[in-house]
Amino acid sequence: MVFNTNDEEHKTLVNPSPFCVKLELYLKVADIAYDKPKLAPGDMGPKGKLPYVKEQPSGESIWDTAAIINHLEKKGNSTLVEDLSADEKAQARFIVATCEEKLYFVLNYFHWQHKDNWPVTRAAYFWELPWGLRKLISGKAHKGMVKALYGQGMGRHSLEEVVDIGKQIVDDLALVLGDKATLFGTPKLTIADIVMYANLDHFVNTDIPYNPIGDYIRTKPNLVTFINSITKQYFPEVYDNRRNKKPLLR
Repeated sequence: MVFNTNDEEHKTLVNPSPFCVKLELYLKVADIAYDKPKLAPGDMGPKGKLPYVKEQPSGESIWDTAAIINHLEKKGNSTLVEDLSADEKAQARFIVATCEEKLYFVLNYFHWQHKDNWPVTRAAYFWELPWGLRKLISGKAHKGMVKALYGQGMGRHSLEEVVDIGKQIVDDLALVLGDKATLFGTPKLTIADIVMYANLDHFVNTDIPYNPIGDYIRTKPNLVTFINSITKQYFPEVYDNRRNKKPLLR
């Protein structure tokens, strides 16, 4: 995997953060113009988290993807649920919550807490830092993430339990998607499609030594097609890089 956002020639991951992928894909689907400047190492925005946006010309900074999207929709820029019924909107909210409040922590468990995967995560996230700071800052971040996983609850489970949780969510998402191109059969992606893509894509397109959920997703042809079609349409450079590297479906 290549996390350097400027290395378009080799990049096979849209962004190391599913929430950054969510926001960028939302902006593309909603047809909202944006610039994505390269951040300096350690730049985490006004509240210490990514992503955040700075509106022009006001210069107002907004953080948290839900808050950013709500802000844009209140301004009348776009809405991605206008074609859904009340029941479908409720289902969409459940899917978003499942992906962001459960599957996301399964993802972090494998990247940050699994002993075989942490060295790869550390190298990928902190390679731009000066050598003298890399060990200190990555170590602090690692302890903070493991503590957060324990507080959230995912970090209290055994490895086998986390695998089972992840596989059950994958099964449920594959069942809901069925043979449709989008979760609700809409021609345009909804926010549920966007969040589902952002999390599933991260599982299957990061090279970590132990990745049972990514491997399991690859056994679901409809999820693989879902991931491939969205990547091809909205992130064609990444799609081409992946095709030149290895097949997604196993």
